[in-house]
Parts: sequence; C-alpha cells; structure tokens
Amino acid sequence: MGQPDRKSFWSLSWPWAPFLMACVSRAVFSLYIVLLIEDKVIGLAPVLLRSICFYAVAAVFATWILRQVSSLCNVQPTPDLRVYVESGSFRDNSVSWVSAEMRGWRENMEDAHVAADFCKDAFEDALLFAVLDGHGGSDVSTLASKLLTREMEACRRRLHTSKMSQAEVLAEVVRQSLPRLDEKLRSGSWGIGWLFPGVLHPFAACGSTCVTAAVDLVGREVIVGNVGDSRALLIRDGKAIALSEDHKPENPIERNRIRAAGGQVIKIGPCHRVDGNLNLSRAFGDFNYKSTAHLPAEKQKVIAYPDVTRTAFRGWPQELLVLACDGLFERCSNQDIANLIWPRLKNAMPLEQIATEVLHACCARSSRGRPIEEGTDNETIILIRLPDSRAPEEAGAANSADGPSHEAQEPPLLAPGQRVRVQNLASEAGQKLNGLEGTVEGAGSCDGRYSVRLPGATSTKSLKAENLTPIQAC
Repeated sequence: MGQPDRKSFWSLSWPWAPFLMACVSRAVFSLYIVLLIEDKVIGLAPVLLRSICFYAVAAVFATWILRQVSSLCNVQPTPDLRVYVESGSFRDNSVSWVSAEMRGWRENMEDAHVAADFCKDAFEDALLFAVLDGHGGSDVSTLASKLLTREMEACRRRLHTSKMSQAEVLAEVVRQSLPRLDEKLRSGSWGIGWLFPGVLHPFAACGSTCVTAAVDLVGREVIVGNVGDSRALLIRDGKAIALSEDHKPENPIERNRIRAAGGQVIKIGPCHRVDGNLNLSRAFGDFNYKSTAHLPAEKQKVIAYPDVTRTAFRGWPQELLVLACDGLFERCSNQDIANLIWPRLKNAMPLEQIATEVLHACCARSSRGRPIEEGTDNETIILIRLPDSRAPEEAGAANSADGPSHEAQEPPLLAPGQRVRVQNLASEAGQKLNGLEGTVEGAGSCDGRYSVRLPGATSTKSLKAENLTPIQAC
C-alpha cells in the first residue's frame, strides 16, 4: 500500500488547523487585553477595533463552551474495548502489517501511527513504521504523524552520502529528522509559533513520544529511533529482542541533563516526573520544558533527540517486528508481549485477531466500573511481517527453473504471511486437508513448494504451489 500524494495543498495544510486555531485564539485574547489596558491609560484606539476584538473573544469563548458541553454529552463508557484495526502491505505483498488501537480507560484517544513507503528518489527500497503516544491531547501526535515521512525524505535530500550504505543513511536521517520535526512543531505553519513563546505556545503542555522503525530492505536491517517510552522489539523464534530503551526521568543520563537545565526529578507515586509533572524525559512538543534560553535544544529538560539502533533481521517466519506505545507495557514486559503473540502466530491466527487479543490482554480489568490493576492507558500496536531471505522474485525464478508447465496454468508466487486455501489434493490423507485455510510461512522443502501452517496442526505442511489458492484480504 503506497502513500497519498504528499504535495497536495490539503495534505500540507489541514494537519496544522488545530495549531492555527489555537494561535488565533491566543492572539485575539492578547490583543483584547492590550486594548483594555490602552482604553484605561490612553484611549486612542478606535472603538470599532475594540468592538471587533470583543466579539472575536466572545466567539472563541462560546466555541470553547460548546466543545465542553459536547464532550460532556458524548462521554463514552470506560473501558472502551473497541479495537480499530488497519492493515496493508508493501513490496508486492512481501511485507504485510497490521495496526490496532484501543482507547481503553482514557477519556480520549491520543495515539497515532505511521505505516508508509518512502519516495524512490529518497530511498531505493525502504519502509517506515512509527507509533506516537500523545499526552495533554492528541494534537502533537496527530500532527507529527502527518509530517514524519515528509520530514525524513527532506532530510535525506539534504545529506551527501555517496559512500554510505542505505542503512547508514537511514540511521543518520532518523537521528537528524526527529529533532528537526520538533523544531518544525515549535515554529509552526509559516513560523508563527515563534510569536507564542513558553507557556503561550499551543504545544506548551501537549506532547508525544515517537518510536520509528525504518526498514532497509536492501541491507536487511531495522533502524529504530526512539524518543520517549514507546517501544520497538523483534520477536525471534518466540524470544523478545529489545530495539529501544525507555527515556524516563530517573535514568542517570536523563536525570543529570534535567538537573543541569534547572529542573527537578520528583517521585510521585510509582512514577518519577520532570518538575513533578511529566513522567518521561524525551518527547515532541512540551515546549514549556524547552524554554531555557541559554541552553541548546539537546540540553533542555525535555528533548526530542532519539537513541538510534541498527539490527539485522531474518524475516518471517523466524521473526516479527513489533512497535507499541507504553500502554501495553504498564503490566507486560517485552517477553510477556512475545509470549502473547508468538503462539498465536504459529497457530496461523490472523494478525488482526492477534493484535486485538493482545490489546485486550494488556488492558486493566474492572470492578464496579473502576480499574483494579495496571493497564489504564491508550493502547496502540503495529505488527509487521518482514520478508524472508529469499525475495519473491527469487522464489519465482526457482519455480521456473524446470521450464514451463506445458498446458498447465503457472502456479502463483506466494509471500510469507499470505493466507491460502488448500485444494485438489488427491491422496486419502490430502483430501482431508482440501478446503482448509492456512498461512504461508516460507519456502517448502524443495522448489515449487511452500511451508504452510494449518489450523490445529503442530507442524507446517510442505505443499505444492498448484495446490494453494491465495485468499485476498477484504
């Protein structure tokens, strides 16, 4: 699944709408206060200007009241266990992914996610996945998710990397583009964000984590950049391999930077918080914590500079790439998540169902309408099946090595993760399998065969491609 046209007017403009409205509101209120003071001291401002400002402030205030009333009238019960699933594929279906999100115990959903392919003039063969966990509202997470891919492509075009591999370029792009995106969020559309410093900025108390996974399909590496406490991991043969580390205020490096910037790390309940408020130390937005004038951006109390890791991947069926927000890790470790996912995956459960069951398993149980355990945050997860070491075109070459199949129809090329239906098996044992649906896990024991996981089976079946019919996703 490709990306929409990033250069259309609306795709460039509409994500900034909440930011612009917040700026207009602040500007109107500020101007009205100035005119009130001017009227008491000098009184030279035209009456018409004061009237226009008064009605503008009244309109903004009325809009705010209507929003509050509307939100009260549309309060949804908690926990909200409805899971919203999105899925897609890239690279001729050799890479398939599923994202799932659930509001859970929170009043509003503040998470966002990204699943995109890069423009070919930026990267030869690479994909981008990201999970953004908003706090203080969804404005920053939503806006950053719309700008992330475009910012990384722009950063790539600025780099001179003739002697670097694509994985090295991706790592440098991730390292540079995330703080650049944070600066773009601060400056805002047309740079008007600089007119609202400190607590006046629309994103002064609103922010978002961001964990990105750039997949280099040429060098077969996953490049992860992490800002905050969302996580990326590879599940390899059932074992969780961490690709990121949380940025928490109590971590020694984070604590030292916060104190050097004049802040404090205060423990409130189970959490350590920056100045007793924010329980993470790196994030987009949160510009109230990035306003120490004499310090550069990388030395503020809260920063948007990522840790970057590079990890070689083997691909499906040995591995699954997972990105998730911290809502899943309130009560589950990385290995707990792997233990939830891997057995279901090996039993040929669809990714959509796996993601749904994982979110439900990580949500706090309730008693009399209240949570009785940890797991009360929004939850978002992305499951990504990466291609195995033999690319689809190579598998096709192997299938045709013995020459044409005369009058028979050429069997389909199947990618790992493809859902298939068994057909036309003639043996007595094989006839019992006809009609069953399963999942392709990779190449079979010899050319022209695929290893297929069928429901209820303890091991995979090696079946000919001509006996498998691809099932198109709805």
